[in-house]
Amino acid sequence: MIFQDGTPSLGEYTPLFILAALLIGDIFLLKLFLIMTKADSKRNLKWVAISFGIQFGLIFFICLPLFLIGLTGGFDEHGPDPGIIIPFFVLSIFIDLNLINVIHKIGIKRSVIVAFFISAPIIASMFILGPFIANPPV
Repeated sequence: MIFQDGTPSLGEYTPLFILAALLIGDIFLLKLFLIMTKADSKRNLKWVAISFGIQFGLIFFICLPLFLIGLTGGFDEHGPDPGIIIPFFVLSIFIDLNLINVIHKIGIKRSVIVAFFISAPIIASMFILGPFIANPPV
């Protein structure tokens, strides 16, 4: 890509910029909700970023079969059936909920609140990341 004629269009990389903004915003959202729910431990930004990285990596690993099926052309142009996505979504939220509870020690009720609000940007970033992995800009 470096030695090709012309420069790549920034419009092709817009999903990556949106993805980065979602993920950085989600780290600060996690920190905000940990402060609001009065987490007992690991509330500084370093631990929040590490916790978010673990959560995102785990959710990405759980959803990896869907990415691989999409990469190999297993889905039609409309994407996967919602009946396939829902079990992955529920499993990801359940594991994320428990992971937040274990790392930050805030209790399961407060973990539900935190997981509910931080899962939306993670899911949105997965929907952006999926087609970008399947069809990267040339």
